[in-house]
Amino acid sequence: MLKEINLVPGDVICREGEKSDDLYFLKEGQLLICTVVGTQVKVLGRIGAGEFVGELSFFDEKPRAAHVVATENSLIYKITTKEVRDSLPFWFKEVGKGLTKKIRILDSVVQESNIRRTSMDSHKPLTIEEQRKILSNLNKQ
Repeated sequence: MLKEINLVPGDVICREGEKSDDLYFLKEGQLLICTVVGTQVKVLGRIGAGEFVGELSFFDEKPRAAHVVATENSLIYKITTKEVRDSLPFWFKEVGKGLTKKIRILDSVVQESNIRRTSMDSHKPLTIEEQRKILSNLNKQ
């Protein structure tokens, strides 16, 4: 069963390191994928309507790799893993786990080697005020 969730700017969907394996589908709006280094919020990506978020933890059941924050009014559907996992064929789950492992390895290589994208348009840095707002929301429990 899908759970519909309406978000406002600043709402936190996932926190980095959090143990959760639910999957989310963004129907409307925009989400920011970020990590915090010291007091700096680093943009890893932006998710637009029609995209999923949380798929790594959905497949490998490891803690969240990043924070996910709404940047505008958004509508997401929460897909509870327990409801879906048993209905998936074994081979599909194994393919998902294999792809997830490769993505996590590549993510760590990119972070460790400071590789930068040539097109930074979708990953432009946040203003100091935007970073403060996000840090404030992430610190709320």
